[in-house]
Amino acid sequence: MDRRGRDASMSLEDTTMIRLPRAAVLVIVIFLAVVFVLVGISKLQGPSAMRWSERFARWGYPAGAERVVGVLEILGGLAVLIPKWRRAAAAMLIGLMAGALGTHLINAELTRLIAPLVIGGLAFVVYASRQSTLEKM
Repeated sequence: MDRRGRDASMSLEDTTMIRLPRAAVLVIVIFLAVVFVLVGISKLQGPSAMRWSERFARWGYPAGAERVVGVLEILGGLAVLIPKWRRAAAAMLIGLMAGALGTHLINAELTRLIAPLVIGGLAFVVYASRQSTLEKM
């Protein structure tokens, strides 16, 4: 035991986890699910799908890339709701947001950096949350 009364033999994983109340993690998870499912759907159908297609083409991505990203966003948004898949889904969402950050940086769209930073940061909180690892068990 250390001077704070904690087990001194804690693993590195235990010391790198973010400790949040279960309700806080759940609120973030639901927010991420709603955002990613809605944005993913917007890339697949409706008038916004055409705008996404034009943006992806302007950024230099191949035709249909926006559909692949949209499907991944929907799957990640749904998977983050399932406790057993939460950490893996959060990692995938972090990857998607890293791609969005890179795209906006390369194309000098600095005002578009805020959303992927915030959303990616929230996905990281879920990934690093102790609740996410406990719920896997």
